[in-house]
Amino acid sequence: MVRLTTLVLSAVSTIILGLQNLDPWTGTAFALVAVVTVVSALEPFFAWRSLWVLMEEASHRFHRLEDDLGYYIASTPAEEVEEERIREMFVRYQEIWDSLSSRWMQLRDND
Repeated sequence: MVRLTTLVLSAVSTIILGLQNLDPWTGTAFALVAVVTVVSALEPFFAWRSLWVLMEEASHRFHRLEDDLGYYIASTPAEEVEEERIREMFVRYQEIWDSLSSRWMQLRDND
């Protein structure tokens, strides 16, 4: 709540200063400062960089799992496909989601 209040007050104060009878360039500069204030405050809140890294890692792990499953199915005759191996791969799939979710929650809790 404090972050949101600070963000709103910073943006509003900049806009109020810009509402004075200023030349167009100065008014534009004040508006840009207000936009930069809002964007700068939102970036750490949403943790775009951390999310990007987490999603890249998860994407890699999902693609690796897809490759492993595809190779197993393609290289194993249908009658020899083991249900247990398929189940193990599904467990890996769930572990990827669980890891991604728990790490994202840890990042959000640190904010």
